[in-house]
Amino acid sequence: MNSSVSALTLFQPREVRRMAHRLLDLAQAGALAHVRVDPARLGEALVTVLETTRADYPDFHIPPYGIWRDFEAGGIDRWGAMAGARNFESAGEMLAAATDLAVLGTFMKTRHPQGWTYEDRMTGTRATGRQATALAVFHMFAAGSFSAEMTDPYRVDAETLIRLETAELAFGLQWDMADDAGLLEDMQRHLKRLGEALALRPDLFADGDAIRPGALATRLAKDQDGAVSAGVLLDRLLEALAPVWVGGAQQGEISLGDSFVHSALTDQEAASTVPFHLAAQEMVYGLVEPFAWAGLEVAGLEELTAPADDIHAALFVHCGVLEVLSEAGDLPFREAQDRMIELRAVGSALTDRLADLLRRELGVPADQLPLTCILEGGTHRAGGQILERAEGKANELGKFLNPGSVFWLPFGA
Repeated sequence: MNSSVSALTLFQPREVRRMAHRLLDLAQAGALAHVRVDPARLGEALVTVLETTRADYPDFHIPPYGIWRDFEAGGIDRWGAMAGARNFESAGEMLAAATDLAVLGTFMKTRHPQGWTYEDRMTGTRATGRQATALAVFHMFAAGSFSAEMTDPYRVDAETLIRLETAELAFGLQWDMADDAGLLEDMQRHLKRLGEALALRPDLFADGDAIRPGALATRLAKDQDGAVSAGVLLDRLLEALAPVWVGGAQQGEISLGDSFVHSALTDQEAASTVPFHLAAQEMVYGLVEPFAWAGLEVAGLEELTAPADDIHAALFVHCGVLEVLSEAGDLPFREAQDRMIELRAVGSALTDRLADLLRRELGVPADQLPLTCILEGGTHRAGGQILERAEGKANELGKFLNPGSVFWLPFGA
C-alpha cells in the first residue's frame, strides 16, 4: 500500500469516487482482468431506469434513498406508528431514537441464511434479503431488544449490544438456532464489536451515562445551524467504526474497513487501495430523514457515492454495459478479490455516468434530481428487480462480490 495515502484520505467520499472512476477508466481501456465495459449500452440502462421510475413514481416525487424505504415494506409506515405511540417529548429524543434504528438496521444488513424469509407477524408482510433484515431489526428495536432501559425500549445501547445472546438474535431474526448457528455467532460478534467501538468513543456517542449511536446525531445537531454535513457524518462514523468491518485493507495497525487492495494498482504514483465504505455511506443516507424530522438538512449529499453493491452491478450486467470476463468457478483468492473490487468499483462509477445521462434526458439539474433520488427511484429499484428475477450472470454476482465469505458484506458467497 502506498504509505503516502492516509487513512483519513481513504475515508473521504471524493477518494471513494476517484478510485471507482479510476477502475472504470481502466475497464474502458481494456486494462482489467475480470470486467469489460461497453459505454454504448448505457442507453439501455437509461431506458430501464426511466421505465422503473415512471412505474413507481409517475409524478417524480421521489423520497430519498435509504433504509427507511425498507422499514416501509408493504407500504406500511411503521416508524410513524411507533413514533406516534411513543410520543417523544422533544425533537432531540426522536432524532436519537431514529438514528439508533437507522444505524443499527444498516449495520445488521449482512450475509444471511440462504432462502431466509422474514415474516412481519403484525402486518403479514413477508420479506427476503436486506429488506428482511430491516424488518427484523425494526421489530427487535420496537420490542426493546437493544435497550438497556426497561422504561425506554426505543434505543440502542452499547452495553446491550455487547451482551446480546444468540438465542435472542435467533428469535428476533427468525433464524434457526441449529441450522444457522454459524451465522448467529457471526452476528453476535458483529454486534459486540459495534458496542465496543461505540464505548471506546464517548466523545462521539455518550449521552449522559448512556453510549448509543443516536448521541452522535444529537451532538451534531446542537453544533450546526440548520444543516449537518454529510461528509462530517461519514467522517465521524468511519473514524469510530472502520475497525469493526474486519477483513479489508489495513494501514499499519489501522483497519480501513470496507477497503481492499487491487493487485493491478501497484504503480508508484497512486494508491492500490480501493475504498468503498458501503455500510457507512448507507448510514449517512439513512440519517437524511431523522435530521429532517428534527428540522435539519443533511447538506453535501452529492459528495456520497452510489452503493458499490450487487444491485448496481446487476443493473449494468443485465443491460450489457458491464461484462464479467471470468466464470463463476474458483479463482485464486487474490484474483477473486480483484474481480470483486472491479465489479463493485465499476458498478458505482457507472451509476454516476448514468445519473448524468438521466438528468440530461429529463432536462433537470443535479440539485433538482440528486443522486439519492436517482438511487431510490431508479437504479436501486431496477437492479433489485433484476436480482429478484436472478437473470443470467446477475444470479452469480453474490458469489463474485464476496469471495472470502466476509460476514459483514451483504452478498451471498
